[in-house]
Amino acid sequence: MKTLQNSILRTLALSLVCLGVAGRLAAAEATVSGGSAKAGETQRIAARKSTYPFRGEVAAVEGKAIMVAKKSGTRPIEVGADSLLERDGTVIRLEDVKPGDYLRGMLQKTESGGEALVRASAGGKYDKPVAKTGKTTAKMDKAER
Repeated sequence: MKTLQNSILRTLALSLVCLGVAGRLAAAEATVSGGSAKAGETQRIAARKSTYPFRGEVAAVEGKAIMVAKKSGTRPIEVGADSLLERDGTVIRLEDVKPGDYLRGMLQKTESGGEALVRASAGGKYDKPVAKTGKTTAKMDKAER
């Protein structure tokens, strides 16, 4: 019994050592071969995590900013060179956005504390589907299934 326990303990210890060496080798390989690729990927993930959704009706377009109507005034959204605006799946320019358009998309905080447009889609306001009020009472017979 004692030898079986010793054998199991040796096997477990050897496995742990092998896992530790394999992990260090994988980390070293990633650092040597793809260090810059990992940094770029990390930046993309960080940018993706720092975005958040928005929606609203355009009140005005002033210079390089879109003013979106709120209950208490307007919300300015900066439009940069890398911002993406679409309508019906085609890319549009800032000049094509008019007051009354309904925008929905993603924003990102700027260093100055404002909001910058990442991407947005212009079009009609989305009407929510009517909620179902009850269960259907019609039953299908075997022939309809």
